[in-house]
Amino acid sequence: MKKLLISLSLIFLAFILTGSEFNFDSVKDRVSEFTLSNGLKFILLEDHSVPIASFVTYANVGGSDEWIGIYGISHFLEHLAFKGTSEVGTNNYKKEREILNKMDQLFELIRSEKNSLDPDKRRIKELEKNFETLRKEAQKYVVSNEFDSILKKNGGVGLNAGTSADSTVYFYSLPSNKIELWAYLESGRFSNPVFREFYKEREVIKEERRVVVDNQPVGKMIEELLALAFKDHPYKTGTIGPMSNINNITRNDVKQYFRNFYTAGNMIIGVTGDVYPEQLKKLAEKYFSKIPSGKKVGLNTTVEPPQLGEKRMTIYEDSQPWFISGFHCPSIIHDDFVKFSVLDYIMTNGRSSRLYKKMVTDDKAALFVGSMAGYPGNKYPSLYIIFSLPNMGHTTEELEKIIGDGLEKLKTEKVTEEELKSAKVRMKVALIKQMTSNRGLLSSLLSNEVLTGSWENAFTYLQKIEKVTADDLKKLAEKYFILSNRVVIKIEKKGEKK
Repeated sequence: MKKLLISLSLIFLAFILTGSEFNFDSVKDRVSEFTLSNGLKFILLEDHSVPIASFVTYANVGGSDEWIGIYGISHFLEHLAFKGTSEVGTNNYKKEREILNKMDQLFELIRSEKNSLDPDKRRIKELEKNFETLRKEAQKYVVSNEFDSILKKNGGVGLNAGTSADSTVYFYSLPSNKIELWAYLESGRFSNPVFREFYKEREVIKEERRVVVDNQPVGKMIEELLALAFKDHPYKTGTIGPMSNINNITRNDVKQYFRNFYTAGNMIIGVTGDVYPEQLKKLAEKYFSKIPSGKKVGLNTTVEPPQLGEKRMTIYEDSQPWFISGFHCPSIIHDDFVKFSVLDYIMTNGRSSRLYKKMVTDDKAALFVGSMAGYPGNKYPSLYIIFSLPNMGHTTEELEKIIGDGLEKLKTEKVTEEELKSAKVRMKVALIKQMTSNRGLLSSLLSNEVLTGSWENAFTYLQKIEKVTADDLKKLAEKYFILSNRVVIKIEKKGEKK
């Protein structure tokens, strides 16, 4: 009876998906694109059902584009992008600029003295006192959060941004009759930014690091996982960066980084909602043409070499134990990437998945188990990770064995057709659910345009999913789930060290 219900559910979902796939062409018909003479590309997803427009600015730059000394600068710049321009965020930019330049010069002196072989503490103290005087003076000319305030007064919602290993994304929504306000504000902060309150924002970022990494056992665990897994590639450093780098990044560093990566050819802008192509193009040419031209930044030439052997680490903390097992996997453009995504649904996604049923439902050895392909990013070869939290009375060693046995079983026994069909249907449902959200679909279009070469690949992913076979997954396990390709990291409670 149970199998019959599962089969009927799959048939029903497949029926829904058939209808959804039939409408994909109509969704694609709502998409249009154009590129300005400076190289800035726009993708528009029309929806005139409500008078709202949402905007996404996708910068093809993230943690993987950084280097020693400025790790964390992409995230730093993301914060500063909300500080306004020479017209927004100031009551007297001419005077403010003079003081900001003096502060930059003084900070260089302080940094140089601190990093000298024999720092003069008295001089440092005097310089810091002078710096604080300038900071207070500069603050007199700052209109704090004016960018945010203007948007809110005009009905703006959802103003936010995010930095990842692969990209930096900025987004918000406005009533569609305010689209010219968006064009003015958004073009201004990416053509004429003023990185004001730089030193104040540094303290905000330092506190953010303390909260999510330094004082958070799982944050430390993730940071150590990346350092353990990657020897050469920039994926080895988290996007927030080490505290020493945060302390030493200068405003001039940010300016230069901005000039290098925030060019028209290395950015793409998405708009969805009650906007017409000619309307958007006219405003884009008027406001965004002033963004400096430039080509899309090429891929990082550093390639992570194959591991020579298994890597392991145990962190001892006064906290709940955790377990993560990671395997090096290819980037999103590789044929095997979609197979890892299907495997996610078979192994951990959903209560009927193999590891969830075994570890959480049946054995009750774990409180949770999950997995994901493409961590910390998918622009480059990265990690397929499986993570779990042991239940009371159970250990990370038990979790490691169950997960290891589950992965080995993939090599000796093919997944059943029922498992494969269920995984594919659930993946398709999730994908189509994302596509019914304009914001979700737009994000998918932009990331596919940058990472795979065309936004249209967002609509071909279903076909790739359908082509995955049980044989493919068996070969995938044999190729990647080997000890020499594995990284293991655990958190154990203090006092339990053997």
